[in-house]
Amino acid sequence: MKRSQLTMLPTVVVTLVGLLATSNLTQAESPGYQSPSFYGADQARGGQGRPAPPFPASPLAGGFPAAQGDAFMDAHGRPIVMPASFNQSCPSGPGGGYCPTGDPMAVDFGGYSTPDQSGPHYFDFSADVVYLQAADVFTNVPAFTSVGIGLGPGIPTNPQLNPSGEGENYKPGFQVAARYDLGPLSVLEATYMGLYDFGFTQAVRSVDVAPLNQDNQLFSVFSQFGFLPLISEFDSASVHQISYESDLQSTEFSYRRYWVGANPRVSGTYLAGFRYVRMTENFAFSSITNLGGGNGNLTYATENDLLGFQLGGDGSICLRQGLRLNTEGKAGIYNNRYKFDSTSNVTSVAPNLQPATDGNQIAFVGEAGVSMVADIWPSVSIRGGYRVLYINSLVNVGDNVVTTAFTNPATPSPALETQGDALYHGFHGGIEYVW
Repeated sequence: MKRSQLTMLPTVVVTLVGLLATSNLTQAESPGYQSPSFYGADQARGGQGRPAPPFPASPLAGGFPAAQGDAFMDAHGRPIVMPASFNQSCPSGPGGGYCPTGDPMAVDFGGYSTPDQSGPHYFDFSADVVYLQAADVFTNVPAFTSVGIGLGPGIPTNPQLNPSGEGENYKPGFQVAARYDLGPLSVLEATYMGLYDFGFTQAVRSVDVAPLNQDNQLFSVFSQFGFLPLISEFDSASVHQISYESDLQSTEFSYRRYWVGANPRVSGTYLAGFRYVRMTENFAFSSITNLGGGNGNLTYATENDLLGFQLGGDGSICLRQGLRLNTEGKAGIYNNRYKFDSTSNVTSVAPNLQPATDGNQIAFVGEAGVSMVADIWPSVSIRGGYRVLYINSLVNVGDNVVTTAFTNPATPSPALETQGDALYHGFHGGIEYVW
């Protein structure tokens, strides 16, 4: 071999080594290339080992990223740090170590082992439809009409227009609530509820209920069904009618402070704030008669405006990821500014009605309820439940209808009954939104 050829040999060797290195680098960067795994050797030496794949998350809890099988996400799309617990089987070293824990049922609602999802119950705005029933509206008021002269003083014949049990059907209303974050664990909450459709109307015509379709056969309770001097505006009437209407409104401004139990599945809030409750009633008895006294009417009206301070709270338990059961209770002491008035156009007999009255007294308001909340999108939840609202120390129409107001004008009218109460209960359902 020539000397010149020997001189070129090292150059050729270096070139071949470079080409081989370039080929190996290209192979390492190829998408299909997988580096060798030393997981078993690494675990034996006490290393961390290959990281476990992320737990699947529910689209209900994590939106699009969760639907693609990514790690758990919160309502804003941020990754959630999974809790860790000590386990001897965790490959962190001899004797065990700390490793993530997960719920094997996570594919449904995401599992409740994620504290960010099963912790405090948040929303920024909610809207509900409420269906409430007013219990015991009229309890001590007799039938207002007798068909013909009564069987005795205060005992009607074929009684008509009995308000007992009326006004107690479920009526629709609405409620809206908004929350403003004051800090990581506290919010200011404003709530308004209104129901305007409590009421009923009853009417009877003499020709429909009297024997032989006779007219002018209706006698009122105010003449003890015809046993006392007749009231020309009410008795021997052709038509009698009673009507009642009431509304209930509630406005609340509350401070809520969150708490979390030892298990993050259990959480809730403490509540302190002010509440204003307004309840109004209007009741009327009217008649059409041919005795010459003209059409008669008698009306009663009450207003109860309660303003006070309340305390309470709520608690919830996460049944599944994105599904929770919630209970709430609150109560307070209030000042009730009440008003009462009764009027009549009766002139044939001097009425002895209770005068218009107003005043202040201490009252109580308490409310309790249970509801279920289910997440349907990352920012939207639906809820439904049952609630009970109790109010005492009220001036109610049903407690202050005086059926003897026209029978003996010399007798003083009874004292105004100011210790009535009201019980509302029923269902509600709506949506919650968080941004």
